[in-house]
Amino acid sequence: MSAAGPSPGAKAPSGGSEPRAAGSVGAIPKLLGALVLLVLLAALALQLSGHGYFWRALAATYLDGHATAHIDDAANFAQRRIAAGTPQPWPRHARYNQGTLEAPMQDYLRRHGTAAFLVAQDGALLHEQYFAPYDANSRTNSFSMAKTITTLQVGLAVQQGYISSFDAPLTERLPEYAADPWGRRATVAQLSSMKAGHDWTENYYLPLNITTELYFGRDAAGLVLRQGFEREPGSAYEYSSGSTQLLGVFLQRALAAREPGLTISAYLSRSLWQPLGMNREAIYTLDRPGEQGGIERTYCCIFATAQDFARFGQLLLQDGVWQGRPLLDRAFVERIRQPDLQPYYGHSLWMDWRYRHPFYFMQGHQGQYVIVVPSHRLVVVRLGQFRNKDHKGPNGVTPSEVYRFVDHAVALAER
Repeated sequence: MSAAGPSPGAKAPSGGSEPRAAGSVGAIPKLLGALVLLVLLAALALQLSGHGYFWRALAATYLDGHATAHIDDAANFAQRRIAAGTPQPWPRHARYNQGTLEAPMQDYLRRHGTAAFLVAQDGALLHEQYFAPYDANSRTNSFSMAKTITTLQVGLAVQQGYISSFDAPLTERLPEYAADPWGRRATVAQLSSMKAGHDWTENYYLPLNITTELYFGRDAAGLVLRQGFEREPGSAYEYSSGSTQLLGVFLQRALAAREPGLTISAYLSRSLWQPLGMNREAIYTLDRPGEQGGIERTYCCIFATAQDFARFGQLLLQDGVWQGRPLLDRAFVERIRQPDLQPYYGHSLWMDWRYRHPFYFMQGHQGQYVIVVPSHRLVVVRLGQFRNKDHKGPNGVTPSEVYRFVDHAVALAER
C-alpha cells in the first residue's frame, strides 16, 4: 500500500472499516511488560544506590495527597509513648474567648489549614480556637519545634549529671569523630546553635536528598554519624536537621551510659512531660522499631496537643521555673534565647528582639509555632497544615505570619 491510498483495482475491505494493523493487539502487552520492567529496574537502582527510602516517602506524601511531610503522619512510623503524669489543667483567663480575632485573621488561619490557635497570658488561656477536624485532644506533629525540646532535654541532662557540660566536646559520647580535625573540636552547644560545621544540606521537597532520607529512612543515627564536618566549628551558622539528630545520638548515649535502657522518650516523660503536668501522653516517632535499635527522631517528630506544646513556651517565659520550682537552670534558659552567630537564632530558638513587641519562638515545618512575647507575658501557639513561607517579616528571615500572630495576640491582651 502506498502513502497515497489503495492501488487501482484493489478491493475495499468489507463493512467499510480500516484493516487492523498486524501485531497491534500483541503490542499492548509488550508495552506494558516493558513499563513494568522499567519500573522494576528503577526500583532496583534506587535500592542499590541506597535510596530505598524513596518508596516510603512517595507513599507517605504524594500518594497520600501531600507534597511533603504533614502533621498527621505519625502512623507512618514506629513510635514510643511519652507518658503523662497528673494533669495540670490550664486555668482560664477572666476574659477567656471574649475577644474575637478580626475577620482577615480568621480567613488567613482557615486558608492555611490551621489546626489550633491559642493565646495564654499570665499563665492562663486567653484565647483558644480549633479548626475542624481538630480539637483540644488532637495530637499533631511538632516538626522542628522538637529541636527546642531536644535542647531543653540536653540542658536538663547537664543539670542532672548525664552530660558534663553544655559545652562538652562531641567526642565525649561520639568517638567516631576523634580522628576528624574539626569534629573533635565541635561541641554540644554548637550543634544546638547550628554552628558546629556538621556536613548537611537541608531540603524538604527533593525526593532524593539527605534530609528526606533522614525523615523516611530507617537508620537516623548511622546517617548523621556518616556525615563529617565541612568547616571550623563555630565559624558559620547553617540550619541543619542533621545537627539536632546528632545531638539526639549524643543524648541517647549519655543517658544509656548512666542508666542502660533509658530512652529519650522515657527521659522526656520524667524530666519534662510529667513535671509540666501535660494533659495527654504524646508520641515520639522513631526511625525504626525500638526492638530493632530504633532511635527517636529528635530533630522533628513529637506529636502532642496545642495546650501541651504551649507549656514549653510558658516554661521559657517563666525562666525555667514551674509552679515555684526551678525546673531548668535560669542561666541556661537565658543563654539559649539570646542570639548567637545570627541575630535571629540562639540555641534551637528563633527570635526577633528588635521588634516593637520583642519575641522568641519554637518553629516547625509548615508553620508550627510556640511564640513567647515577654513584654505582655504571652505565649502564642499556632499549629496547622500550611504556612506562607515566602513573605518575610522585618528581619528578612522570620515568616511575616509570625509577626501577624504576635500583633493579634498583643491586641487581644490589650483589650
